[in-house]
Amino acid sequence: MTEETIVTILADSTEAESPVLSRLKSLGAHVRLGDLEVGTHVISGETVVLRMNATEFVESILDGRLFHRAGKMSLNFPRSIFLIEGDAYSTRAAIAREAIDGALAFLVGVEGASVLYVRNPTATADLLFRLAKQAQKDLTYGMAFQRAKVSPGRQQALFTIESVFGIGPATAAKALTRFRSVYAFITASVDQLTEIPGIGPKKAERIHSSIRWQDEGDSGIHPDALNASSTDTAP
Repeated sequence: MTEETIVTILADSTEAESPVLSRLKSLGAHVRLGDLEVGTHVISGETVVLRMNATEFVESILDGRLFHRAGKMSLNFPRSIFLIEGDAYSTRAAIAREAIDGALAFLVGVEGASVLYVRNPTATADLLFRLAKQAQKDLTYGMAFQRAKVSPGRQQALFTIESVFGIGPATAAKALTRFRSVYAFITASVDQLTEIPGIGPKKAERIHSSIRWQDEGDSGIHPDALNASSTDTAP
């Protein structure tokens, strides 16, 4: 990137009313709004950023959204950055300090993400601009709102298993170690599921039932109709 090149930052449409955007523009950044697959900002083809305040961060730990979002970010981008505005340890949420420590350890130690604390939205914008400027220093191509390629392998398998009811990040890793593949996991019997460390008979039954649940409603599509449509020809 030359000195004359303007720093470009992609921002999710949910950030449209954020004071971060106005600050970025005042710094000289070219901000493009759109629907991002993951994160709130993309500062290069390699780096995605998720901005949230301390309360949102803690709430996402409690409801599990943080771990799913982190997994999707690491699947789509080589580098993930979490920008947390405020002090996560000083919110009014009923959460143990150890839970916050565990979440931070997961983000850094398991997902390989960077976690940065900032004071407020203005500080977020200032840091985003600096990060983007550095990331785009030698950039010779433009960025686009498109889904990055998801490479197959262990990380994708872990994310798939983790999406099953009753399975968290740690249990997903244990399940993959035991069954070696997503297919073997979803076709496992209740007894086989209990072989996963930390999974007892009752939880195994719930997991087994959730995987095999089937909607009893009428979808309006029947096999005969599909067969007929595939053999119909124009008159």
